[in-house]
Parts: sequence; structure tokens; C-alpha cells
Amino acid sequence: MSKTLKDIVKEHVADPAVAGLALETVHRPLGGSSAAVSPPTYSRPEEDRSKAPYHAVSDGAFIPARDESGWYSAIRRNADGSPVLGPRVVLDSVGAQSGASETCLWHSQDRLGISLPALIVGGDSAPEDGAGLDAQVAAALGVEVSTWEAAHRHNDAWVKFAETMDGTPVWQDESSGSVKELITTTSARTGEQLYRYFPNAAVYGFWLSSGSAARHKMPRAYSSEIVGYGARAVKTGATKLDPVGGASEKSNVGFRNNELTTGPKGKKPSAAGFGQVPRTVYVTQYACELILQQASISLSVLRSIGFADPAVKQSALTTLTLLALTGHALAGEDGFLRTGCALVPVEQRFGWVSRGSATPEALEIESTDAVIEALRESVEETAGLGLALAEPIRLRYSAAERQLITERVEIERAKAFDGGE
Repeated sequence: MSKTLKDIVKEHVADPAVAGLALETVHRPLGGSSAAVSPPTYSRPEEDRSKAPYHAVSDGAFIPARDESGWYSAIRRNADGSPVLGPRVVLDSVGAQSGASETCLWHSQDRLGISLPALIVGGDSAPEDGAGLDAQVAAALGVEVSTWEAAHRHNDAWVKFAETMDGTPVWQDESSGSVKELITTTSARTGEQLYRYFPNAAVYGFWLSSGSAARHKMPRAYSSEIVGYGARAVKTGATKLDPVGGASEKSNVGFRNNELTTGPKGKKPSAAGFGQVPRTVYVTQYACELILQQASISLSVLRSIGFADPAVKQSALTTLTLLALTGHALAGEDGFLRTGCALVPVEQRFGWVSRGSATPEALEIESTDAVIEALRESVEETAGLGLALAEPIRLRYSAAERQLITERVEIERAKAFDGGE
């Protein structure tokens, strides 16, 4: 009888010599290998006044090369054995990849056939003040966020400073069984609780850094990054055209009470979007010799989670490993990262990395649906051992959070000019 994917994963999870699972994908731009792609932009250091886009580029990086088994685990070298150095640019960071993976899991629950546990904030108005809101504020307050989408997962500020559906502030509720108690008592030492309520935190990491005497944290078990190697900078420019004919730069415009005004004082019409607006030529893209995604699922990290029963631990860690693998597969189905950066996977490899072996042991995966089926089987098996995933817990925005959202909407819609007024 052949082993299922779930059985294979469980067998390797139980083997202490297996350090983890390596996941490698070679990408090409949708427009072809020579097409330039747009990396994410980041904020510059405070002392840097440049307005040019700021990218995560390293000029003297090692360039990956294939080893004898076909993996990009070697370093390209010169004839004398010295490493070849070249520019690399980050196309999607570890944090962004992590967020994309767990968000895909949350939004694919129907496809997974699994109800995932979460703390969910928002999505409805407080009954005492939900009426009389204008449409934009009401829409903003209607947005809900789960702990699979929040930056700090179950320790996120939107969760800690929310309130329960009966109006009790989460972070002021010291009662037994409260949401605060659930957050502050969940750690790597309470594996059953971590798995039941916050499995994504077990996979993608968490840190309770403030607001509690406890300082629980856990590193990411899943890590992924997409990098362009041999990156060559490409400058681009653009001009915004005005089909109406534009407006003279000698004119002045203002904005008051949602109405455009003209007069002797104000700003140039281009600041409000009128007329033709040329843009400075910047480096905005990179043509890359190799675009490589290197990811891993660390079994060493997952094994650090404590459980009372060894059999439950083995089953739960199998589920968490498959959860990470499923998130990776789901996120990989959509190669669109941002405008100007649509990638297509052309090679994929999965392999178990063991201590004392330089070559990963190949893991054959037929499809994303095969991984989903294995995850579903593992969730059911773990539940059969008495550890089932919890139902989501709903919270609502507190008065202070509602005020923050309302003020943001009002400030944003008051902006009539580029960069605000």
C-alpha cells in the first residue's frame, strides 16, 4: 500500500534527523526572461532627502549556482575558485511572503474545506452608534480584519484594543477565560492552545512585546524570499497627459468644503491633477539574470512547541507543516506581486533537508489540491486525537479605534492635492 502525502510528511516530522523542508522555485517575468520587473519600494533613512524610489539592492552579493542535484544551493565561482559577486534585488521580502501565504489560507477556507480559528475584529457597527454615519465612514468601519491578516497576528493592536461583542475592552478584561487571558497565556509551551486557536502564529511566528508581564515569542517556521540576481537597473519615465487641454500654470486653485476654487492665491493646477505632469526619470525596474524563490519550513522550530501527549504532538506538527506547505502552494498560484512585477514559475523543487546530507531528499507533490487533501486528512486525524481547531471569536472596534478610522477617512478625503494640503 502506497503512502499518502500526509503519511510521508508525518514520517519525516517524526524523524529528528530531518531539519526541515526546502522549497525552491525559479521564476520568469510574464513578459519574458529579458523583461524588467518592479521591486517593492521602501522608506529612505531620515537623513536621505532623495525623492527617488528606494529599493533593497545589494551590489556585492553571492550569485546562486546549481549543485550536482539541480538545486541552487551552490555559489557561482570564478576560474580561480573565488566567488562571483553581483547585484541582487529583493522582489518580495520574507515578511511580505509570509503575509501573502497566510492571507491565502484565510481566504481559501471554502477550497480547503476547513474552518480556521481566528480573532476577527470589525465588520459591523456598534449598536449604539451605528446609525447616522456617512457612507465612507460606514464602509471603513465595515471592514473586518482577522488574525491571519493583521501584521502581528493575535498580538496585533487592533485586537488588543478592540472590545468584545458585549462592549468589554479586550485588554482591560482580567476575567478567567477572557480573550486577553487567551492571548497572554498562549506560548510555545502551551502547544495545544497555540494549535487550537492560533495555528498561523505557530507557523509564521509571533511576539507579545508589550502590554503584558509575559513576553511570549516564537520565530517563523516558514520563511520565503524572492530575489532577482544579476540585477541591472532600468530607468523609466512617464508623463500624465490631459485630454481636455489642461490648465495654465499661471492659474491658482484651492479646495474648500469639497469644492474647487480659483483665485490669486493657491497652488498650481498640476498639484490638483490638472494639466500635463511630467515625472522625473528614476530607476524603477530591474532586468534580472535569475529570479529565484527560496523557502523553507523548519521542523526544528515546530518541534520546539510543547505538547502533553507525544502522539498528539506528532499529529499536530504534521498538520502545521502541511498548513505551511499549503499556504506556500496557494500563494504560488498567483505570480502577480505588483504593477510591473508579474512572475511565472518555470521550475519547482521540494526536498527534505537532513543533518549530514548535502542533497535534499525529493518530495514529489502532484498539485496544490493534493497538498490541500493531505492537510484536510491531518486536521481530521489531529481532531480525532482530541485536539480540534477552535471556532473563530468575533470582536468589534472600540470607540477609540472607531475614532481613529473615522479621522483617517475624514483626513484622506479632505486631500485635494497631491501629497495633501
